[in-house]
Amino acid sequence: MTDSNIIRGLDPMYFDRKRSIEGALTWAGSSSGTPRNAVDVGANVGQTLNAFVGWWPGIQVLSLEPLQEAFARLQILASKIGDQSEIANVGVSDKPGSLTLNASKTQSTNSSFKKFNKSAETVKAHRGLRGRPSHLELGDEDDYQTEVLVDTLDNILGPNSSFRSAKLCSKIGLDLLKIDTQGWELHVLNGAKDVLSNTQVVLTEWQFDDLYGTPPPLHELDKNLSEHGFRLWDVSHIYKDLNQMRTLWIDLVYVKPNRNRE
Repeated sequence: MTDSNIIRGLDPMYFDRKRSIEGALTWAGSSSGTPRNAVDVGANVGQTLNAFVGWWPGIQVLSLEPLQEAFARLQILASKIGDQSEIANVGVSDKPGSLTLNASKTQSTNSSFKKFNKSAETVKAHRGLRGRPSHLELGDEDDYQTEVLVDTLDNILGPNSSFRSAKLCSKIGLDLLKIDTQGWELHVLNGAKDVLSNTQVVLTEWQFDDLYGTPPPLHELDKNLSEHGFRLWDVSHIYKDLNQMRTLWIDLVYVKPNRNRE
């Protein structure tokens, strides 16, 4: 292959996330090797919900999404899925209250409690790839802010919760916690100490670029989860800038080992 045939720019490289999660659960001591329940923090329009119920037909999923426009689409999907799905229009952080959510009019997946950095390396890497501006290149007219309610996972899944998912988690524990909050992951984890003590697998995104400002180092995530007994199991997704061969963000699978393995 000549250099002229090599794709330049940004390219998503997907791995087998389903098998990775199942392998982690099996290693953690699950008899079935498939998650019975999951909590999806940063559900957006339901991409993860749709994947989870497709992969594991018996799973119960609680999806949490603060952005009203995304939540409206999540509601439509949840109504089609039925009893396997439970949803709430709420953000997740390290304390309850309200926060300013920074959002994009054209791309709901960009919403974050951190401000979007228009001069980020990722924005520069997108320029010219499609012959027209991508959503990352749009000016301030694409941005808006909205106040949203937030709560901690410990409250959302606590003993006073009205969610069916909370009762299921209390009874059998939480098999799978997924977090995709565009740079807010440590805040989510800091408000989930009780939940993490009863969770088997965590799937979380982690940013390395400056799309939402300077990211914290990866060792802070690893330290947080290791203090709750988790170990890194897999890198289940890598998104790279192929011009510079720089990893921009990844999805990580953490697992709490079966005590018999210690």
